[in-house]
Amino acid sequence: MFMEWTSIHPSDVLLHEQPATPVLDEQSFFIRFFVHKIQSCSSGSRWLAAFASLRDFLHWLCSGGGIVAYADSARAEEAPEPPPRKKKVVVLGTGWAGTSFLKNLDSSRYEVKVISPRNYFAFTPLLPSVTCGTVEARSVVEPIRRMFEKKGKDVAYYEAECFKIDPTKKAVHCRSAVGTNLDGNGDFMLDYDYLVVALGATVNTFNTPGVMEHCHFLKEVEDAQKIRKSVIDCFERASIPNISEEEKRKILHFVIIGGGPTGVEFAAELHDFLVEDLVKLYPAIAQFVKITIIQSGEHILNTFDQRIAVFAESKFQRDGIELSTGFRVIKVSDDSITVKCKSSGVETLVPYGMAIWSAGIGTRPVITDFMNQVGQVVKSESK
Repeated sequence: MFMEWTSIHPSDVLLHEQPATPVLDEQSFFIRFFVHKIQSCSSGSRWLAAFASLRDFLHWLCSGGGIVAYADSARAEEAPEPPPRKKKVVVLGTGWAGTSFLKNLDSSRYEVKVISPRNYFAFTPLLPSVTCGTVEARSVVEPIRRMFEKKGKDVAYYEAECFKIDPTKKAVHCRSAVGTNLDGNGDFMLDYDYLVVALGATVNTFNTPGVMEHCHFLKEVEDAQKIRKSVIDCFERASIPNISEEEKRKILHFVIIGGGPTGVEFAAELHDFLVEDLVKLYPAIAQFVKITIIQSGEHILNTFDQRIAVFAESKFQRDGIELSTGFRVIKVSDDSITVKCKSSGVETLVPYGMAIWSAGIGTRPVITDFMNQVGQVVKSESK
């Protein structure tokens, strides 16, 4: 064989100290050791004849050029190639559309960032039940970060609101929903390769005066909690001594504007809450409680099958819920609602203690601006 590794005596490799011999550097030591082992073989002369230039080759190899070149090439081969840049995906919203998209997205292939002022997903069909305590608010929400953790999603979430989308620069401008940063500025910008707009709709007041100031809405969990507190407050106010019967009737008049699914579901939940719970707790004022649904169409639930609408109307009539169909709300004040009969044009004042606006949905301003930039038409839905 060419080389046989055996135990080496110090004298073989000149490791012991010799006064007359200069100290060898690493390169010279390697050359002498290698040649010494070849010469010690029985056929050493034959090997040396075959490798007459071995000493020169080893000298070149151990000199700066050979080792440095080998080391550089080895490092170049061992250095891993940088991973390709992941495409950036920005998702606006943590509602039904946003969370459904994120659950089915392979986050290992993309750099995913989620923007929403709501750091949880809300099961909105149960919001009417939250207003009356049938279901607790914590039962209809799922923290968005916990949802990502359960699914093993590598997603960055920012509790902020997008106020502008720039499709030309492929960037979204956002503002923190929880205050400012250390520099006193809560605004920031994120660029994207793919943008998922899942902000959902907002309430549509149709520019009716007084709606934003005096009506409750039912779009968020916080809205449901406010409604629940307001209902209890109405009963407490009506229980105060020296309140006239007329005032009690006004305070305990709960008006729901809009006969769509949200308004109808809330009316049913409110009726059960009043009859089964509050009337028993406030028996002295139970006779003054009234629920009214104001609907501009001829029937409630007019987007559903007519049989469903007829069934709901008959059920509400049996329960004592008043249906005012064919009326349009034209103004809301702090204690009365002005309605106009669509057939006769006569205006009427309706006193109330609490009003819920569920007359329709509209497009968010940021979406309206975005659609105008890309040349699309904005449409609103009502009732």
